[in-house]
Amino acid sequence: MMAAYRDGEVVNISSYPNCSGESCHCRSSIASENLNCSEVTLKIWKGLYHERYGDIVKDSNPHLILAPNAGVAAYPSWMPTIEMIRGIGVPAIFTDFCEEAAHLASCCISSITGQPLGLPIQVNPFRQPIAENNSALYIPCYSNGFVFGM
Repeated sequence: MMAAYRDGEVVNISSYPNCSGESCHCRSSIASENLNCSEVTLKIWKGLYHERYGDIVKDSNPHLILAPNAGVAAYPSWMPTIEMIRGIGVPAIFTDFCEEAAHLASCCISSITGQPLGLPIQVNPFRQPIAENNSALYIPCYSNGFVFGM
C-alpha cells in the first residue's frame, strides 16, 4: 500500500543509464558532453485508476500506465479500469507475483477487451530476486515476478 503523503507526487528522472547495445546511439552519448537526454516523469497516484482519472489528466495525458503487483484477477474493481484503459488507448503494463496470477489476469483482460494481450506474459527481468514465502501455492512467487500488458 502506498503512503498517503506520496499521493500525487511527481518524480522526474533525467539521469539514468544508457543502453549498452553496440550500434545504439545512446551508447555514444555516454561520453558526449552534449547529453540531450529525455526526461521521464512519473506521477504516483493512490486509488482506483478509473476514479482518479480526472486528477491524472488534469496536467497532461499519460503516455504509459504502470500497475505493479496489480492482482487484476483477484480484484473485480479492475474491470472499469481495464475498460477505461481500452477506451483511451494508452499502453498499460502490469506485473503480478506468479505466472498463474498473470495468466488469470490475462484471461480477465482479454474477456473485457475482446483482444489478446499486447505484451504477452513473461518473466520480469527486474523482479524482486528473492521469492515470496507462499507455501500454500507451492509455485514460484516474486514481487513483480511476471510482466504483461495491453
